[in-house]
Amino acid sequence: MSKPTIATVKRLFALSGNQCAFPECNSQLVESTDTITGEICHIKATSPGGARFDKTQSDIERHAASNLVLLCGRHHKIIDSEPEKYTVEFLVRLKRNHEQKGIVEISPITAKLAQSLLSNHMSIIIKSNSGGVEINANTVNFKITKKPKIAINPPLGSIAENRHMLSYAKYLIDRYQEYQKIHASKTDSYKYMAIYGALKREFRGDWKLLPTDSFNQLVTFLQKRIDNTMHGRIQRSRNTKNYHSFEEHV
Repeated sequence: MSKPTIATVKRLFALSGNQCAFPECNSQLVESTDTITGEICHIKATSPGGARFDKTQSDIERHAASNLVLLCGRHHKIIDSEPEKYTVEFLVRLKRNHEQKGIVEISPITAKLAQSLLSNHMSIIIKSNSGGVEINANTVNFKITKKPKIAINPPLGSIAENRHMLSYAKYLIDRYQEYQKIHASKTDSYKYMAIYGALKREFRGDWKLLPTDSFNQLVTFLQKRIDNTMHGRIQRSRNTKNYHSFEEHV
């Protein structure tokens, strides 16, 4: 079996909600114009030398739904470039958290988009370090050029537009991750990223795009998460503050 079955991809796409599974990424897998921007990613690589390759897996297991997750092109490249950070355990949890809110409804539109994703799925083999890349037995040479940076202003009235609110929210997120890192009992890297998934579920999207009148709700949510960490509870028992206030921050 050289690639996943269409039935497998249909199910994955239905569960994905047409959204990249990486925490806090809102990228669509298939744009409204039918342009394919998402990719079928293997948690354990399909061949030796690939990220997280497991020689004990069978060919069927490598292309089964349990070993696949749908990501945008950017995050697919990131997880395969840093396999020590993005471990099998991390990706399995990422996949489970993302798909648990999905609805398995294989409509004609879902089937069409899943077919597009599968058609876009290729096995890419690096032929040499000279720029040649072998794709389906055809060699294609890429010329790398620098793309101009495009600045996109955040929506008016959003937290992202208010630099003080944005800075304080990021400070609280960093504090949560710092507290999680303190305890050796937290052994995997997912503990640092879990806050992004929690934010996405709580606010149904990117927290930075929330209106400024939701700022207090966001702050309360983050502060409670910090207070409920093991280190946060220890600090409170000692009457030690876990974070400074927004007023102190600005």
